[in-house]
Amino acid sequence: MSDDESVVSVEVLRQVLNQALDSLQARAGETVELDKDFFWAIPPDVAYDVYTQPDPEQLTVGQLSESWNNLAALHARGEQVPPYALVWIADLLKALGQQAR
Repeated sequence: MSDDESVVSVEVLRQVLNQALDSLQARAGETVELDKDFFWAIPPDVAYDVYTQPDPEQLTVGQLSESWNNLAALHARGEQVPPYALVWIADLLKALGQQAR
């Protein structure tokens, strides 16, 4: 992919994300209780191949509380947050966004 629509500005993404989180906080407060915990997880090689129907055995189960615990543990230990943490963040953001509709 090389067209401009597939290029993500990290700074613009950061600003939009901060605005969305500010909006959520204004609406819901300092904490948000998730109304669901488990979700279907699709491996990346399957999730981004929209021309092939996934087989049921390719689907796995993810857990929002696990994603949150992974992030909270990194934060508590003061560790450098690896880029893979974006996957856990995405799990939570998707659930929070859908719950806030």
